[in-house]
Amino acid sequence: MENKEEDVRVGANKFHEHQPIGTAAQSQDKDYKEPPPAPLIDAAEFASWSFYRAGIAEFIATFLFLYITVLTVMGVSKSDSKCATVGIQGIAWAFGGMIFALVYCTAGISGGHINPAVTFGLFLARKLSLNRAVFYMVMQCLGAICGAGVVKGFGKSLYMSKGGGANVVAHGYTKGSGLGAEIVGTFVLVYTVFSATDAKRSARDSHVPILAPLPIGFAVFLVHLATIPITGTGINPARSLGAAIIYNKSHAWDDHVSFLGVLGRAIHRGGACGSLPSSGDQSNSVQVQVKTLISFFNLLLFLFGFRKKMENKEEDVRVGANKFPEHQPIGTAAQSQDKDYKEPPPAPLIDAAEFASWSFYRAGIAEFIATFLFLYITVLTVMGVSKSDSKCSTVGIQGIAWAFGGMIFALVYCTAGISGGHINPAVTFGLFLARKLSLNRAVFYMVMQCLGAICGAGVVKGFGKSLYMSKGGGANVVAHGYTKGSGLGAEIIGTFVLVYTVFSATDAKRSARDSHVPILAPLPIGFAVFLVHLATIPVTGTGINPARSLGAAIIYNKSHAWDDHWIFWVGPFIGAALAALYHQVVIRAIPFKK
Repeated sequence: MENKEEDVRVGANKFHEHQPIGTAAQSQDKDYKEPPPAPLIDAAEFASWSFYRAGIAEFIATFLFLYITVLTVMGVSKSDSKCATVGIQGIAWAFGGMIFALVYCTAGISGGHINPAVTFGLFLARKLSLNRAVFYMVMQCLGAICGAGVVKGFGKSLYMSKGGGANVVAHGYTKGSGLGAEIVGTFVLVYTVFSATDAKRSARDSHVPILAPLPIGFAVFLVHLATIPITGTGINPARSLGAAIIYNKSHAWDDHVSFLGVLGRAIHRGGACGSLPSSGDQSNSVQVQVKTLISFFNLLLFLFGFRKKMENKEEDVRVGANKFPEHQPIGTAAQSQDKDYKEPPPAPLIDAAEFASWSFYRAGIAEFIATFLFLYITVLTVMGVSKSDSKCSTVGIQGIAWAFGGMIFALVYCTAGISGGHINPAVTFGLFLARKLSLNRAVFYMVMQCLGAICGAGVVKGFGKSLYMSKGGGANVVAHGYTKGSGLGAEIIGTFVLVYTVFSATDAKRSARDSHVPILAPLPIGFAVFLVHLATIPVTGTGINPARSLGAAIIYNKSHAWDDHWIFWVGPFIGAALAALYHQVVIRAIPFKK
C-alpha cells in the first residue's frame, strides 16, 4: 500500500522511523535534531553556578556510593557465615541499587555519572567539554576517597583486616583476565548509559529518560554478579581509587592499573608507566602520577582538535552539561516542549485552617495505618530470621532489608496522594524545614507515625511474646564492635540518603517537566531504604526512622533498648536537616531566587 507509515512493526524498523520498535509510545511524531558536539574547552562554564553545582552533586553522589557499598562489603566480610549476612548478591544489589537511586537523583543536575569511566566515554562522544570532564573526575575521586574514609572511621581494625573494599585480581586469575573483566564490564555499563540516554530515543518516547536509571543500575548489578569473584568488580576508577587510597596496602596497588580498563591499558602500553608502585616508594609514585597525567592529556589531544566555541547554542539537553536556566534534565530530553514551572509558595508556619479540614485528619489516619503496617511486616520479618540458628533457612539479612525497602515502596505508592506518604518523622522533619508543610501538620504526622509504630510492634509481640522478648524485639542498638559515634554517623548518613532521595524524587520542578515522575517516585525511595539497610543493619540494625525505633523500644522495653535510643532520634533528624539544606540551598538555590 502507498502512503502508509510503518514506523512500529515488531521485527522490522524502517528508517526513518518515528518510534522505536515495539513501543508506539507516542501517537504523534516528534522532531529530532542531533545535539551539536560539545566544545573541547568551554571557558564560559567557569562563570556558571550550574557547573560547580554539578561538580558538588558528583562529589556527594560518589561519596554516598562508596559509603553504602563499602560498608555493605565490610558487613559481609566480617562474618564467617555468609548466610548471616546479605552475601555476594547483597553486595551486587548495593552497587547496582545505589547507582539506580543516585542516577535518578542527580541526572537533572550533573548527568549522574558517578564514575570517571562514564564521564570519559561521554567525553569521547563529545557530550561534554574537557574542562567539565576533568572537573567531574576530580570530584568523583574526592567523593570516593571521603566515602571510603568514613567507612574506615567506623571501624579501622575491621576495615584494615578485611581488605577495605579494595579491588584486587583474585587468586587463580591472571592480570589479563582481570583487565578483560574490567574492559567488558565497563563496556556493558557505558553502552547501557548511551542507549538509555540517547537523545533520538528520548525524543520519541517521554518514558525513556525517566526509566533510564533503572537499566543503568541493573547493568551495574549484573556486572557485579559476574565479576566479584574475579576482581571484586571495579568498572569505576573512582571507586577503586578511593578504596585503595584509604586501605593503602601494597597489594591494593599491585593490580590497580587494571581497574583503569581500556584507558589504563592504553597508557600502560604507551610506556608512560609500569605497574603502580607500592606505597613505600613515594618519589617514584609521584613521577608515575605526573607521567600518567601527561599521557592522559596527550591521548585526548590526539583524539580531538580544539574547536572554536559555538555561539547562539541551546544546550538544555546534553548528557553531562546542564546550563541554568535549564528546560530539561541532563541526558533525558524528556519533553520536546517547555513546561511552565513556578516554585510552590512555602507553607505557612501555622495553618489554623487545616484543623477544620477533613483531609487533614484523613492524612494523619493514613500515616498511622501506613506506619502500623510498616512495623508489623518488618518486625515480623526480623523475628522470623532471629528465631532460627541457621540464617540459611530464613530470608536472611537481605530479606530483612527487602522487607523494609519494599514496604516503603508499597506504602508510599499507596499513601502519597493522601498524606504524602512520609511514614517517618525524619522525612516529615526534613520536608518541614523545606517549608513543604506547616508545623501543626508536621507535629500531627509525627504523633500518628509514632502511635502506628507502637501498635505495629505490639501486634508482633502479641503473636509470640516469649520469642519477641528473647530475640530483641526488633529494637535498634549499636552493635558490638562499633562506638556510639559510629552508630550516630551511620544514622546521619543513612537518613541523608533517604531524605535526599525523597527531595529529588518529588521535586516540583522535575515533576513539571514530566508527569511520570510522581508515579515512579516511590521506587527510588524504597530502594534507598533497602540499600541503607543492606549497609547498616550490622552497625545499628538500621533506624533512619525515629518512629520505627521508638515503637520497637517501647514494646520491647528492656534497658539496653534505651541505652542508645537517643542516637535514633538525633541521627535521623540531623541527616534530614542536612538533606534539606543540600537540596534547597545547593541544588535548588531557593534562598537566592527572587
